[in-house]
Amino acid sequence: MKVRVRYAPSPTGYLHIGGARTALFNYLFAKNNKGQFIVRIEDTDLERNITDGISSQLDNLRWMGIIPDETIDTLGEYGPYKQTERLDIYLKYAHELVKNKHAYYCFCTSETLDKMREDQTADNILAFQYDKRCLKLDDKTIVDNLQKKVSYTIRIIIPDDKIYMIADLVRGNVEFKTQDLGDFIIIKSNGVATYNFAVVIDDHLMEISHVFRGEEHLSNTPRQLVIYEYFKWTPPVFAHMTLIINSDRKKLSKRDGSLMQFIHQYRQEGYLPAAIFNFIALLGWSSHEEKEIYSKEQLIKLFTPKYLSQAPSMFDPQKLLWMNNQYIKQLTNEQYLALVIPFIKTKYNWSSNSSEWWAQMLIIYQPQLEYGAQINELVTLFFKNNYQLEVDAKTFMKENYCKNVCTTFINKIVACQGWTNENIKTIINEVKVETKVNGKLLFMPIRIITTGQMHGPDLVSTIKLLGYDTITKNLKLNFKK
Repeated sequence: MKVRVRYAPSPTGYLHIGGARTALFNYLFAKNNKGQFIVRIEDTDLERNITDGISSQLDNLRWMGIIPDETIDTLGEYGPYKQTERLDIYLKYAHELVKNKHAYYCFCTSETLDKMREDQTADNILAFQYDKRCLKLDDKTIVDNLQKKVSYTIRIIIPDDKIYMIADLVRGNVEFKTQDLGDFIIIKSNGVATYNFAVVIDDHLMEISHVFRGEEHLSNTPRQLVIYEYFKWTPPVFAHMTLIINSDRKKLSKRDGSLMQFIHQYRQEGYLPAAIFNFIALLGWSSHEEKEIYSKEQLIKLFTPKYLSQAPSMFDPQKLLWMNNQYIKQLTNEQYLALVIPFIKTKYNWSSNSSEWWAQMLIIYQPQLEYGAQINELVTLFFKNNYQLEVDAKTFMKENYCKNVCTTFINKIVACQGWTNENIKTIINEVKVETKVNGKLLFMPIRIITTGQMHGPDLVSTIKLLGYDTITKNLKLNFKK
């Protein structure tokens, strides 16, 4: 089978975590099978579309490394790739269904439908079903209404008491009964196709072989299978992926303020695309290897639907921070500085120090940086005017050995000739030998009296970059003999 898959976003919003996972799994499956990945824009919800919805979706997909083979700006042989440019196609197939007695014109007004709903609610019918009254209209009435240009929709006829089945790649065999579906609308009164109709027409004409989508679409499947049957088309292979949940084990919602929901937010905060790609690939899929870090090429090679999870997958922001840090640590100095300098320039005066000083200072934070924007929080040590100790640091400094370590260090550092990393390192080693103290008990007192902090980046580099004047000033503030 020729593998062709699609991601079909609506430009009513930006690229969400859930949408990114759908796109990514389709992409990985296509590339694993040397197939094609298509991005088709479902833009028929005209009132809710936002101006930059399409461009933002495509831009952020490509930023992540999910590159479409066919879309609105990378044309293939199966376009157009926007639904609003395919309306005539949908009307053609809808009228074919009417001609073959599989669909019919419905002239009911909104008031009529509202009354129908009220009556059904009064009868304790929870799921509204159209009562098929327009299916019973004679041909003359239909022709007269069409000639008078009476507003109409087109409804499909749902077979009575029929069972459909799919072999879902995630859920196995799934059965659907038609008894609760009702004759749903396939063409609205404005001539626009509804989702369940348009998606079938598009998937068939674009020769889509497999559909990876969220489990919220599972309920749409029987409606789509009815349409496939009427046209005698073979449906694609379906894979309905499980939910993404938050740390409270609740479905990830766009209204959930506990974490960032959209890819552009992570991009703006300085997360790396390779880390986002890797992290999202593991939301509901596993290679069954004992590792977490994968390259794009490795994920393409390993991806198989066999390992798609049947349980909800948790979006863990702390795990993403850890993973992004792993990728940041792999950057070259040049790549790392290109990531963090734009953030620094939004808060600090770049011209206040030499470019060499800035580079040396920023690089010492690379091992601990979790995302680009975090750099502005980490470097505050170098721009403080007040180095007063916090309670924990003051408590630590009461330990008996601290005074000896600090006194020995101060005597040597104040007399330092040549403010270099090598000389500072030598002084700390001399303190270690003379006081017979090492490890945390050696480094933490020195860090506290020089920086006012109990933890931080490489101590030798920090002392060197703060400079002699700042260090001697801090020693007077933070250590009383």
